[in-house]
Amino acid sequence: MKNMSVKKIVAMIVGAAAVLAVAAVAAVLALRVDSAEAQQIALDTVGGGEIVSQEVSSEGLWNEYSYEIINGDTWYDIEISGFGSVTELESVSSQYPRG
Repeated sequence: MKNMSVKKIVAMIVGAAAVLAVAAVAAVLALRVDSAEAQQIALDTVGGGEIVSQEVSSEGLWNEYSYEIINGDTWYDIEISGFGSVTELESVSSQYPRG
């Protein structure tokens, strides 16, 4: 009888772990952003402009997005995580002082 209850407890723990794993994967899939959303986040972050190059790298269950954007005389390199946060932002102005 005691062995039977230990088996039930182990089965319940394994079942709970499986449910948590499925829930975690579902949450990751629901919270990640797609390419269109990442592009919009990048453009909103730099105040608009034109995307001149883009790269998508796969990181496990989600992607990371990199964009080069030109807005006026400023070039931006921006990286967006798979969950939509800006992880890197660099800018270079091509405007030179007149003299």
